[in-house]
Amino acid sequence: MPKPAVKKATASFQTQGRLLQELGERLVAKADVALMELIKNAYDADASECLVTFDGKRVEIADNGHGMTEEEFLNKWMQIATPDKQRERRSRLYKRAVTGSKGIGRFAVRFLGRSLRLETVANVQGKDGGRTLLSVTFDWERIDSAPQLHTVEIPYEVRDAPPDRSPGTRLIIEDLRNPESIDFNKKLRTELLRLIDPFSGLDMGWFTRKGESPQDPGFKVELPGTSGKGQEDLASIVLKNFYARVTIEHKDNQTKYLIRHRDGRVLVRRTYKRKSCISKGFFADIRYLPRRAGMFQGVAVDGRKAWSWVKEHGGVGVVDHGFRIRPYGFQEDDWLSLSWDSAHSRREWRVDFMKSLYPMPAKASSQPKLNPMLYLPKLHQMIGAVFVESSQDRTSERPTDLTPSMDREGFVENEAYQELLELVRAGMEMLAYADHTEQRRLEQERKEAEAKQLRSDLRKAAEYIKIVPGLSATDREMVVTQFTTLSKHLDDVEDYYQVATSKLELMGLLGVMAGFVTHEMQVVLNSLDRLLDKLRKTFSGDKKVAVLISEIEQTHSAIVGQLDYAAAFIGSLHETRAKLEPISAKGAVNLAIDQFRKFIHDREIKVVVQIEDGVTSPPLPRALYNGVAMNLITNALKAVIGGIEAAQNPRIVIKAWNGPKWHILEVADTGVGIPPAIQKRIWDPLFTTTSGQEYNPLGSGMGLGLSLVKRVVTDAKGHIGLVEPPPGFKTCFRVEFPR
Repeated sequence: MPKPAVKKATASFQTQGRLLQELGERLVAKADVALMELIKNAYDADASECLVTFDGKRVEIADNGHGMTEEEFLNKWMQIATPDKQRERRSRLYKRAVTGSKGIGRFAVRFLGRSLRLETVANVQGKDGGRTLLSVTFDWERIDSAPQLHTVEIPYEVRDAPPDRSPGTRLIIEDLRNPESIDFNKKLRTELLRLIDPFSGLDMGWFTRKGESPQDPGFKVELPGTSGKGQEDLASIVLKNFYARVTIEHKDNQTKYLIRHRDGRVLVRRTYKRKSCISKGFFADIRYLPRRAGMFQGVAVDGRKAWSWVKEHGGVGVVDHGFRIRPYGFQEDDWLSLSWDSAHSRREWRVDFMKSLYPMPAKASSQPKLNPMLYLPKLHQMIGAVFVESSQDRTSERPTDLTPSMDREGFVENEAYQELLELVRAGMEMLAYADHTEQRRLEQERKEAEAKQLRSDLRKAAEYIKIVPGLSATDREMVVTQFTTLSKHLDDVEDYYQVATSKLELMGLLGVMAGFVTHEMQVVLNSLDRLLDKLRKTFSGDKKVAVLISEIEQTHSAIVGQLDYAAAFIGSLHETRAKLEPISAKGAVNLAIDQFRKFIHDREIKVVVQIEDGVTSPPLPRALYNGVAMNLITNALKAVIGGIEAAQNPRIVIKAWNGPKWHILEVADTGVGIPPAIQKRIWDPLFTTTSGQEYNPLGSGMGLGLSLVKRVVTDAKGHIGLVEPPPGFKTCFRVEFPR
């Protein structure tokens, strides 16, 4: 039987004309990214200016770079995926680090329109010199229909350039695919400017847009409808008035972290060493701008405009070869997992080496004030950028270096990218550590200053009473004695607090402190009440004394508010069953709301009470029912003002009714909501979701309210839990007491 014939031959890839369609229309998905690719080509051509115009029918991109000769057009522009930029990593004239790499960026015009006219003027090298103008039109749909790309003939014309035409290139894109998407409205201009001119007020470290040549004039882009001078001034002012600044220098296998306070103090200085995959290193400059009192005080800028600018531009971007890249740091992006961790109240460091640099105490997971992770900065509190130069050649000896993705958005998620992510994230965690330490220091200083001021006011008042005319010696001695006793009580309470804070466990401390403070501070308040009454009667017409009375009254009101809330729970423990009576639900709720009436009015919060007059609770300690209502209403108020992204229409609805077996109280709000992942934890002692709300007027909370509420409700044979909120609301708590 004869052997079968064996055919040996060679084959080659066949390329259809629609390859350019795939390169241009599939890889680029946004108009700003497509335009950015063409603008970067102007930068690589040593242009100092690039002008973008749009008349509703066509887009024109013109630059004053060195242009292309006929030879360059044929051997570079007309070659797909040319390795030219891989060989020449610096531009011709100014030795700029070129941004392109794969020779396909110019096909981004396909995403914008069906027709492209290219006009390029270049100086011709040689003995005759001169200048040429090359013109060519690309009809993309005709090219797409070609069975083989290499068979398509594209006519072009070369002639002597007119005297008034300087070197440069002009791209005219017509027959637009989606004119609405490139209408250069505010959103497109903003997005494109973020890519072109990323944070010009930040320090770029050793990465700069200018080339190695000292003659490089820089690079400027002008877009339709942008003057931008006012925005530039605003950005400069905002960036100079940071609360803290983080710089990260990464090169030569080591990373240096430096965090400075706005007053120049060094809060953190660290160096971390390890072998790196990022060949050119990176430099980060991040400004921390939390919304705290006095941030823009004394600065020539409208604070509302400043905060609006911070919110709009907040985030940490990545700038590669001088141009920002998507999606890092844009509003929809959370590449550093800051928003995720904040929403879920993460309490452990995400970066492994942070655990050895800044180990947390064992109690930190359950005690918010000890946990720096709860101070992790949010995206809208930072303006910053990480400056890099990615590797443009995948065939190099560094295959794990930073490498742009094919679609021009982000980097390939290889070892270098993971390293970049971890090292920048570590800087954010160090910032959280520094801010936590700083806020605890300031809190202690505030407490000491307030106590010092109050003692000073009491001394001044006592001295004034000694010399005021028209007061009998007996009255004078009585008033001075009252002031002296009050001052001594304050010293005793402060000394006790300092000793207890440093030596007692927190839960044990709270138990001892509750009894001590409630009893001793009540003595202080009684003395203060008598003193104020005496002063009002004796010095009703004295303006100087009236000022002192007003200051003491403010302190008195603040202490009373805190003691009433604590005493509500303590007092309920001493009520006997025989004394218990049904409580008017509407009365208890209105009593709680009255404590915040001005607060609710000033912030335009709509609070609706849907309780009929005859609805009463079963016999309960009055302090217990009032305390539960007060806690739930306070939590709802915190939720509806809980951050920058608070509800546009803040509402709270409070309902109570009697069923066959249960008395039910419900509080629903339109606030920030409680993520499902932490709904079970809100009942844990010391767990809080508000510790990061540094500007919340109601305070941040210690995570004790719901834990105590659940305990007293359970002791009363009742239930408390989260239920499905009404339509349009985010959270609803329901309390049930057996009838």
